[in-house]
Parts: sequence; structure tokens; C-alpha cells
Amino acid sequence: MKKRYLIYLLPLFFLACNNNRDVLRQAVKFDKAKWAIKQDPDYPYRNKMISDFMLNYKLHDVKKDSVVQLLGLPDRTDNGYLFYRIAQQRLGVFPLHTKTLVIKLGKDSTVEWRKIHE
Repeated sequence: MKKRYLIYLLPLFFLACNNNRDVLRQAVKFDKAKWAIKQDPDYPYRNKMISDFMLNYKLHDVKKDSVVQLLGLPDRTDNGYLFYRIAQQRLGVFPLHTKTLVIKLGKDSTVEWRKIHE
């Protein structure tokens, strides 16, 4: 009899968890000033704004200088790639999961593509 209740309660539990996660992920409009805020070592607003940024800001063929003017200096650069950390989960000082906006620049320093890497 107890096993039957578990069969019904477990899906409800998972649905409730997913609904809470969706509420937490509600998109916020991209705001250049909030994007730049860093509360060491995190960026508290980036994860909430990244959906709006990816949907509404077209960067293809935009020059690197314009990207830096919009997003600020990247957290890291490497051979024509710009990396902007969006969110990071840590266990103490050890990173467990990092979400990063990656922007690939072409030879003429214009954006070829951008992706979210997790």
C-alpha cells in the first residue's frame, strides 16, 4: 500500500521542483550596468539577464570594441575567443559548475558566433 503512494507522490515532487526552478529562471531585461556588477567572485545578475541578451541582442559581424563597450572586459580571452562568466556553483573555493558566454571573433575582429557553455 505504501509503495502505491510513492508512485503518485514522486512525480508530484519532481513537478514541484521543476516549477520552482522555472520561477527562479524568469528572464530579466539585459541591463549593461547590472551586467557589470561583480560581488566577488560572482556576477549576481548575469544569469537572470542572459536569456534576454541572447534573444534580443544581435552580435554577428559586430566589432570586438563594440562588444567590450556593451559587455565590459571579458573574464578571459584566448585566441580570438571572449569568455564572460555567467554563473558558477562552488564547493568552498572549488568550482563545480560554470556557465559561460563564449564569443568567437573572426580574423577581422568581428563576432562570428556566440554560445552558452555549461
